[in-house]
Amino acid sequence: MKKKLPIIIASFLFAVIIWISVLLGNSFIYKIEVPLKISVADEDIAIKSDLPPVVVLNINAQGWKLLSILFTKDISFRCVLPTKENVFKYQLANYISENQWLSSEVKVEDIVPASLQIELDKKISKRVKVHPVADLGFKKGFGLARQLNVFPDSITILGARSLLSRMNVVDTKSLFAEKISNPFIEQVGINITPGIESSPSSVKIYGDVQKIVDREMEYIPIEVTNVPKDKTILLLPDKISLSVRGGINFLGRISRTDFKVSIDYRDIISDTLGSVSPMVIPPKYVKLIYLDPERIKYIIKKH
Repeated sequence: MKKKLPIIIASFLFAVIIWISVLLGNSFIYKIEVPLKISVADEDIAIKSDLPPVVVLNINAQGWKLLSILFTKDISFRCVLPTKENVFKYQLANYISENQWLSSEVKVEDIVPASLQIELDKKISKRVKVHPVADLGFKKGFGLARQLNVFPDSITILGARSLLSRMNVVDTKSLFAEKISNPFIEQVGINITPGIESSPSSVKIYGDVQKIVDREMEYIPIEVTNVPKDKTILLLPDKISLSVRGGINFLGRISRTDFKVSIDYRDIISDTLGSVSPMVIPPKYVKLIYLDPERIKYIIKKH
């Protein structure tokens, strides 16, 4: 029996191959979704209509041909539009022959959508800011020490004048990461509508991730602003303490002189409680948690 086992296996495999060959020789109808890529013959003209990103085709072909299509990379439905008119109705079926992967061996039974109304406009270029989009999760005790940075922070977009005229900012594609505890740099694409090109097509997002800590700062002097020349303001107390939060690298470098604490004389004049809250401007990327005391008493002296 052991001697016959290789023969049995070989016979079985041969039968399977024959069965697959016969099966793939049959015709099948298959629904396939591919990106829609439309270009214009005139380089100075662009599409301003909202177009679907994909088209759905029902194709009829032998199994072998279907397999070759499914395993081919970067398949799309492409066409080049003439520029004789500014508005015209576009029949997708008229452009089947322009897509070589839809050879004579493949019959297109149906296309959805069957037609599109296309509007054209003059193509222009414009420089716009890039806004980073990210969904980030951090390890406990860590976070962004400052806002996300984008390199480059602006790009050039090209497209129909009527579309670009109202665009001043473009988003990146969403960056997702979790359990972050170190600074990172990730390259992401630009999230723009179909028909608009960007240069470059991707940017780098930098995240300064640090351990987030609190720090106490004491005896910070309070300045009184806009005091008339014939007045003197005595504060009780004239210094405050405060607590701040931020990245450990930032907080390790700051001192009392990096904080601006002030009270405007006009707030004192309009006060009815006998004390006012000082305005605190902390260093960049540092968040104020609380003041001690929160309100300051005062005495107005006239010369």
